[in-house]
Amino acid sequence: MRRARLVALLLLAALTAALLPAARVAAAPPAPPACDPVRTPPSLAGAVPSAEQVIGFPLGERDVTVAESDTYLQAVAEASPRVVAGTAAVSWQGRPLRYAIVGRPGNVTPAGLARIRIQTALLRDPRTPKAIADHLARTTPAILWVAGNVHGGEESGTDAALRVLYELADRTDCAADQILDNALVVLLPTQNPDGREADTRRNAYGFDLNRDWFARTQPETDGKLQLLRHYPPVMFIDAPRWAGLTASSSRPTPTPSTTRSPTSRWTGSTTCTARPWPPSSPARASRSSTATSTTCSTWATATPCRRRRSSPPG
Repeated sequence: MRRARLVALLLLAALTAALLPAARVAAAPPAPPACDPVRTPPSLAGAVPSAEQVIGFPLGERDVTVAESDTYLQAVAEASPRVVAGTAAVSWQGRPLRYAIVGRPGNVTPAGLARIRIQTALLRDPRTPKAIADHLARTTPAILWVAGNVHGGEESGTDAALRVLYELADRTDCAADQILDNALVVLLPTQNPDGREADTRRNAYGFDLNRDWFARTQPETDGKLQLLRHYPPVMFIDAPRWAGLTASSSRPTPTPSTTRSPTSRWTGSTTCTARPWPPSSPARASRSSTATSTTCSTWATATPCRRRRSSPPG
């Protein structure tokens, strides 16, 4: 629980730091006393349920499953007018990539989100006259992103993102106000739900999703990038495993086994079935068969392959 809270504090501090230049430009009234984003004690309204109330345990006690993460994200969205939720993509194994957008209630309505997207597009367009761009810079909430768990076996980013979601949805203190007054925060707790469930670095198709930003070969990456095009950020926090927070997974110890079904959790070692690439890309199929560190000779085979559980973070 302390680890999740610590990482959440770091994320909140980073969100606040990203807004400092914008806050100085927009400040018309006298500046209020400095508000420390880390040391300010959280003041909660009590309108948003805690994780313990929804999924039965505090965030950080153990790693949440994908289903638990989705359930809690939806519960927060339903309880808070500051939050709207959606689905960015669906994974190979049919799991949704759920996201939440947090801001002032007027900014997260359909009209408010459309307005911010238009203002952001104008601000990013070099053809926009300087006077208009300066006005937009002063008045448009900055879009900030927190995305966790791009590598399935590096779980802490998901739990920390959910903690940030809870605090931004319910806090009433100055630290939260600094973010809510100046930003729209997009939270994507897990970018790799299939990998999280299997406790593997790669997704169910054998791809390292942190290497797929340009090629966009995987549905998880493609949906995330489409959402990024809708809400282009001034800061993107990609939170796999944080340096110094390398405690092993606190999930219940699995029963040793040599096989698993496509939707089961990791059970000691993993058996997977290689899927064929599109017939139009034989060269890509040949290259990828060696890049995934499996024993499959080619992606076109249907033979089982064994993949190691652990791989270096980053």
